[in-house]
Amino acid sequence: MQTSNHLIFVCCILLMISACDTKQTSVAETPMLRLVRTMVVTAPAELEWQEFPGVVDAAQTAEIGFRVAGKLAQLLVNEGDHVNANQLLAKLDDTDYRIQLKSRQAEYQQAHADFERAQKLVQSGAISRSDYTKLEAQNATAEAALSAARQNLTYTELRTPFAGIMARRHVNNFEEISAFQPVYTVHDISSLAVKVDIPERVMINADRDNAPQVSARFDTIPGRDFPLEIREITTTANTGSNTYQVTFSMPRADGYNILPGMSVTLRAQPDSDRQAGRDEFFVPAQAVLETGDGRHVFIAKPLQEGTASVERRVVKTGRLTSSGLAILEGLSVGDRVIIAGMSRMYPGLKVRLGEE
Repeated sequence: MQTSNHLIFVCCILLMISACDTKQTSVAETPMLRLVRTMVVTAPAELEWQEFPGVVDAAQTAEIGFRVAGKLAQLLVNEGDHVNANQLLAKLDDTDYRIQLKSRQAEYQQAHADFERAQKLVQSGAISRSDYTKLEAQNATAEAALSAARQNLTYTELRTPFAGIMARRHVNNFEEISAFQPVYTVHDISSLAVKVDIPERVMINADRDNAPQVSARFDTIPGRDFPLEIREITTTANTGSNTYQVTFSMPRADGYNILPGMSVTLRAQPDSDRQAGRDEFFVPAQAVLETGDGRHVFIAKPLQEGTASVERRVVKTGRLTSSGLAILEGLSVGDRVIIAGMSRMYPGLKVRLGEE
């Protein structure tokens, strides 16, 4: 019985030794994989827009008044009325101007008749050449005075220079007004202007020939952006705020009653981000290697249990920024780029993935 127990004990010892040898052989046969540091390519971040407060203005504004003085007889439109080009807005009492026109007509008829007689008499020598010249001048003066009287009569009517909306009426009916005194202010709102004060820190990097994408947004019209185009830029700063006024053109928005004086927010896409595009990725500059056939990176293609296979990927690079070197072609979202120890990498090498 003791012999049997002894044999069993010896067999157990031999089995344990055999298992240890097998384990050691397995460990010895498993190669030590190189640990690599990687970064995963992610989608570009959403572009950040800069915002500036502004105000809506008319495409053009005019203060209009009569070119002659007189007493107002009729005011035909009110504030807020839409008007057409050359529409009659107001009239002066034209009694005095009609009387003046009749007087100038009579004076011209007399002067013209005298001049016609002089033309016949000067040929026969009945009057001197100097008398003829004097009558000729009187005829021309009377003709000019008649033309001015006719014109002044037309000036007793006030008409719009362009189609728009009547923004303000400055006078009341039956008032005595002087020549060129403002009677109405009219806005042309066939298109609109958006005026924004831009800080000098933004203006210093502005490039009108390569302007960023800009749009207007109204708090009362949520979810709607209106495209803008630069119309003019002042080059003199506001001494109080140290800002520069920029005027943008905005097409008339159908369905919305957007009027001069309304508040607006201008949204500008940063120029550097806009130029960069939406298809570039940034990697550390040291991750990009250059050889005779161009630039490339090493990609770790995951296998299993934290291991990966190395792949060489040719890339097209762009600008170098504080975020890294831009990759324009060759990478996709989800690629795992090796960013350390690239000089020891080669295609097909198996590696262990370290922490990102």
